[in-house]
Amino acid sequence: MSSLVSSAASSAASSLTGTGLTGAGPGEGLATTDASAPAGLGRPREVRKLPALWTHRTAQRVYKGPLEAATATTVPQAIEPLLSEHETASPLAAHRQHPLHVLWVLTRTEFRARYRAQALGIIWSILNPLVMMAIISVIFTQVFRSAEKHFPIFLLIGLLVWQWFTSAVTSATGVFVANADIIKRTVFARALLPVSIVLSFGVNFCLESLVLLAFIPIFPGAFCLSWALLLIPVYLVLALLLMASIGLATSVLNVIYRDVSYLVNTALLILYWLTPLVYPLDVIPEPYRMLLQANPIAGILNALRRAIMHGDTPSALGWAGMVLPTALAVVIGWRIYRHYEYMVLDYV
Repeated sequence: MSSLVSSAASSAASSLTGTGLTGAGPGEGLATTDASAPAGLGRPREVRKLPALWTHRTAQRVYKGPLEAATATTVPQAIEPLLSEHETASPLAAHRQHPLHVLWVLTRTEFRARYRAQALGIIWSILNPLVMMAIISVIFTQVFRSAEKHFPIFLLIGLLVWQWFTSAVTSATGVFVANADIIKRTVFARALLPVSIVLSFGVNFCLESLVLLAFIPIFPGAFCLSWALLLIPVYLVLALLLMASIGLATSVLNVIYRDVSYLVNTALLILYWLTPLVYPLDVIPEPYRMLLQANPIAGILNALRRAIMHGDTPSALGWAGMVLPTALAVVIGWRIYRHYEYMVLDYV
């Protein structure tokens, strides 16, 4: 038995000698190589040092610092910024971090993604109100005999505004759930997401509204060229603020309570008949007309129609019916968003 052990030990020693791993102390044999060994064989493993600075991402900022800064309660004073001094002072870097630039990128991405891999693109958005206008116009001019003189143009303006409103509010409600990966991995002002949805559908609305120019030779008496057309951008800004405030509130609530999207669809269905889309506001009796004028989207739509078709401007009561509910919606929507904003990362 002793001869077997001694022969095994001698063979092991000879094999170690051949590979150049013989040596006394622990760890020394791994660092010693024979000169006759092939290149790259038996070299010691190099241990790479950990970097001194690490990138830390918080809800407020992104910065570089030591690894211990991740567990610290306050950010150390001697922490280097994420960008170098040259990059921080660069106008291009400051421009890319500006909220307006982020809003532009989100709006452009949303608009492009909507018509990706489509042959007709935005033409589908134009065809939808045109088909609706043709069907409803036949019904209300040949069957029910609407009192509106130029009913197709009256209806088309309402359908274009309503399509912008419903598409923007519906898409903004689910924007946080649909963009969960962006919210979790990127630090930016999350309120820009629903606003970008409203802006992207606003671009759609402006492009779709160009179809009205094609109806000028067909219905020349339906359009009035006057100074009242200069107020159209003001009406569109009020509509944008109204949709953005509603989208801020519903988007953050939909993250916590997923039933909000169904409630929004039901509310839009009810609001469709409370908004003068297929009927003029003048045919509504006076007690109910005041109630409909409290609907801000109805006031904005009525002001747009009167500016385009009659060259009229809203009265003081008409301005109050547009501005006051919109301002109230902005305040309520922003407060709801700020109240539930910190819960988005937990529920998304």
